[in-house]
Amino acid sequence: MPNTHTPSSMSSWKWLPNFIFQICLINHVAIVKSQFPTPIFIHFKCQNNGTYTSSGTYKKNLDILLSSVSPNIDTNGFYKASIGKNSDRVNLIALCRADLQPYQCRDYVKNATAEILKKCPYKKEAIIWHEFCMVRYSNNAIFGKVAYSPFDWGYSIEYVPNEDKFYRELYILLDSLHNRTVRNRSSKKFAAASRAYPDYRTIYAFLQCTPDITPRDCGDCLTRSALEIQHCCRGARGVRILRPSCYLRFETDPFYNETMVETIL
Repeated sequence: MPNTHTPSSMSSWKWLPNFIFQICLINHVAIVKSQFPTPIFIHFKCQNNGTYTSSGTYKKNLDILLSSVSPNIDTNGFYKASIGKNSDRVNLIALCRADLQPYQCRDYVKNATAEILKKCPYKKEAIIWHEFCMVRYSNNAIFGKVAYSPFDWGYSIEYVPNEDKFYRELYILLDSLHNRTVRNRSSKKFAAASRAYPDYRTIYAFLQCTPDITPRDCGDCLTRSALEIQHCCRGARGVRILRPSCYLRFETDPFYNETMVETIL
């Protein structure tokens, strides 16, 4: 599990120091696992919060919920539902990236709900980040509660030249998007934009929170994710930080639907 760090101020990233952070020391296997682009980007976490049997009530409830996601996820790409009682209760949250069309969202979450059972069989709590969406279920209460963990990351194995200057520009962009995401009053709590960087390439970034958490919790989650870049992926030209309650990604190539973003924002 990567090291987490709680900042002293959650309201802005402008104070982040502009010095060379230590590049993360990750072995070759982890690099291969995390690098992108890949045909399908899949990260998952199977949590040790109890197990269920293939013939039990929890499994039946879980199957019902997972099958309900794709046909019932709303046009904003968000879905939450519960079924069952006591130890057999299942709570589920699904979120698509905000720049998707509804039909794309339905297709992606359909794949994710099938994949999560393969990745985490018999686990009562699991999460999967499946390229353009996230699906999470638990036997614990999860609605309206910010969750910083479990979390994961992906990053490019191509590194930027003059990384101090690049990351100064990056944090200016992330700071702006952080504030716009937190203040976004729409049903899609996100922001995306690019920033010209003539010495290398344009920087593109995308931030999003699940709409069920408060603006303050959204900002807190995104700030922690921005700070995590220095621990996992310093110098990489593209990074994804994946948490249950928020999503942060930047790259030096376009990766989001700019037309959709402009239409929504």
